[in-house]
Amino acid sequence: MFQIFQNCCKIALKRPNLKLNSLNKNLIEKNVFNRKYSTAIKVENADLDNKEPNIDLITKDDPELKHKLKVLMLEAEVMRQDGRAVPDASFIRDDHWSELLKLPSMSARRKYLTFLFKLQKKKENEQLRKEKKRIEREEYLNSPKPEDNSHIIYGLGHNNIFLRFYDTTINQFLNHKLIQAMQFGQKLIVDCGFEKNMVTRENINCAKQLMLLFSDNRNDDDPFDLHFCNANREGQLMKALHKHIATMYEPSFPLHFHDDSYTNVFEKEKLVYLTPHARDVMTNYDHDAIYIVGAIVDKINQEPLTFAKAKKEGIKMQKFPLDKYLSWGAGSGKSLTLNQVLSILLDVKRTNDWKYALRHVPKRKLFNVDQTGKASSVLRRLDPQTFSRPRQYQKNNNKNSRLIKTKTLFED
Repeated sequence: MFQIFQNCCKIALKRPNLKLNSLNKNLIEKNVFNRKYSTAIKVENADLDNKEPNIDLITKDDPELKHKLKVLMLEAEVMRQDGRAVPDASFIRDDHWSELLKLPSMSARRKYLTFLFKLQKKKENEQLRKEKKRIEREEYLNSPKPEDNSHIIYGLGHNNIFLRFYDTTINQFLNHKLIQAMQFGQKLIVDCGFEKNMVTRENINCAKQLMLLFSDNRNDDDPFDLHFCNANREGQLMKALHKHIATMYEPSFPLHFHDDSYTNVFEKEKLVYLTPHARDVMTNYDHDAIYIVGAIVDKINQEPLTFAKAKKEGIKMQKFPLDKYLSWGAGSGKSLTLNQVLSILLDVKRTNDWKYALRHVPKRKLFNVDQTGKASSVLRRLDPQTFSRPRQYQKNNNKNSRLIKTKTLFED
């Protein structure tokens, strides 16, 4: 199939008068560009192909770990030859091999290698996007400009008469808002003490959500004064977050990090832990309270850890009124990301309107009702030939009426 598509691309490039629709043209241009610049990126990173892991540093001169590491390298190579989702040997770093040594089963190692493979492809696509953007900019600068715009565009770097706002200026302006929030704003605690309850990829995902949380809070007109408590700077979570925010440990950075628990930093009577397992529903927003959000991504371990921790420490607990204002779709989880929780809190603090604040919940999780009034998320408009559930209704007494209703649903 790929050979046929490649031959079509060659014919189309040799015959410029060949009539093609816009979709085929875009596919051909994209295929030619990806083949051209993916090879350029591979040539650019050719010096990394011969990079081998530092076995002595990874295993710490342990003969058993050396033997196990060599077996794992052979296992990864076999999976790569079998066509599985395994990254290139040059992409796997020493810390990746150290993490693979800790995984107990082949299934866990396969999932981790799949995660690294997706990460590698994401970085390659990002490089392709940057290269394409650079080429488009060069073509734009070298292309002739119409003479009627000569009073706006100047010859030296195509400058104009308007003032340019640099990224550093915008960054300083947003950080100034956070400094004001440290003095006069309401405090918000992020509990980073669940690092041991998450696997490596969950810690990486949690760090990304914390970065988005910080960014969304900084872009708001009335941001919170963020406090990251139980933050272990040598742990996986903080190390992953440090990769996203390289300057977060500088003294001038507008973010608080506490190694201690929040009970040792703030008054216990003002603390309110936001957990989805709480019984008390948060109906009204309290501007004097100090809310706590648990920094946890529970894709594997779905135990009520935040509820158990708040109950053990004797802290007041509340949850969002999600069931009151939202209708959840079939099979959708009610979990929210950390940045979504922060956006909801910011809107509730500003407007005290839950219907407006819950707009940050993804629509894919909600019960979708179309214009005809039929619920499209329960029966997903499947093909009646592949939909097997109507056959089960034949065993009932009123099978004919139910079959007719089902058929009319599909016909609509």
